[in-house]
Amino acid sequence: MSDMMMQQVILRKESASAPSSREAAEKLGRAGATVVDEQASSLLVEGEEETLRNATAALKGWKTIPMKRYSVPDTREKIAL
Repeated sequence: MSDMMMQQVILRKESASAPSSREAAEKLGRAGATVVDEQASSLLVEGEEETLRNATAALKGWKTIPMKRYSVPDTREKIAL
């Protein structure tokens, strides 16, 4: 089992000359990342941190935005018995 953490990133197309989302998804897939959702100008990609870093560095014209997860606080009132 790998010690690497799975991570999700959003890729947003910033340049008209950048590869299409289909081409970007194919490159990421060959690098070992999984495309979770594909839109015309954005991709949601999942994979090991190092794999994502290497794969997204090669994509020119795409901006990488790491996903952040937040815990919802427990706001229920607690009553001592």
